[in-house]
Amino acid sequence: MMNIKNKNGKRQQGFSLIEMMVAMVIGIIIMGGILSVYTNTRDLQRSSEDQVNLVTDARFALETIGYDIRHAGVLGGNTNEAGLITCKMGDASCPAAMPLAVGDCHAEWYINIQQPIFGGEGIVPPAYSCITNHQPNTDVLVVRYADSNPVATTGLVGGTAYVRSNYLAGQLFVGPTQPVIPGDTGQLTANHQLYSRAYYISNYTNTPGDGLPSLRRIDLVNGPEVKDQLILPGATNLQVQYGEDSDGGGSIDQFVNADAVSDFKKVYAVRLWVLVKTEREEKGLNTARTYTIAGNTVNTPNDGYRRLLISSVIKMRNMAKLDQQAAAGS
Repeated sequence: MMNIKNKNGKRQQGFSLIEMMVAMVIGIIIMGGILSVYTNTRDLQRSSEDQVNLVTDARFALETIGYDIRHAGVLGGNTNEAGLITCKMGDASCPAAMPLAVGDCHAEWYINIQQPIFGGEGIVPPAYSCITNHQPNTDVLVVRYADSNPVATTGLVGGTAYVRSNYLAGQLFVGPTQPVIPGDTGQLTANHQLYSRAYYISNYTNTPGDGLPSLRRIDLVNGPEVKDQLILPGATNLQVQYGEDSDGGGSIDQFVNADAVSDFKKVYAVRLWVLVKTEREEKGLNTARTYTIAGNTVNTPNDGYRRLLISSVIKMRNMAKLDQQAAAGS
């Protein structure tokens, strides 16, 4: 027992060394318990955050791609008939030839509006020089359309591709000077920005070799220029099937892979599968799973990364002939 004198010179009894050691051990045990609870709570919170982020990321991917699919083939507010539009790919009669796009996937790829939707089945379509880091056995989806929102003459931007159209005719052009088309003075004539895009899965994000696959998009931007953009880190698989009206009856007969589509102009809906995974590992979690994607079995490893598969069927608005609707005043 320790004897300590107070300020009056009287002795007081303190803690013995053994008592102090026992108190320290008890304190360490209590602190260890608190730390363990904190660690477990933090890990549970991180796991919950990862699951929420998985759902959010997957839905973001579907909504982003789905928006483009729903608009594929629409060439302004009043037509989806590419045959009425001049200056498209291969058009030698174009009054003012469209400039080549910097970094284009192939010559005139960005103005190939005759093909509003297209795909590669587990491969990059032939001659697509714009996609260089494709994840094998994942699909490539191509969409082209003009934004339905009109752009005023005063809002045209130099270097941006547009289509000026109505239900009678149309012409592709690069701003800021718009062309004159048949029926140009009609109220239904307007300018619309052109979009040409290709979605694919990359085997890395923005750093080659980082080991994290991602959803990327080849996009037509101002220039005109075609650029490769990161859309979603952690997307590991994209699979696409196409709803085709193969007999011309006006309804979808079957959903098939890209290599089984007889005519992409007869595709009126798309079925998508997107597989995403977390960006961080969750130790001790068994993540080995078996998924059925586009009729195929996909096995994922037990690597500690949570995954989520989400799918959707998206109908294209070009099932209706917009030019006929406009002519009828509907």
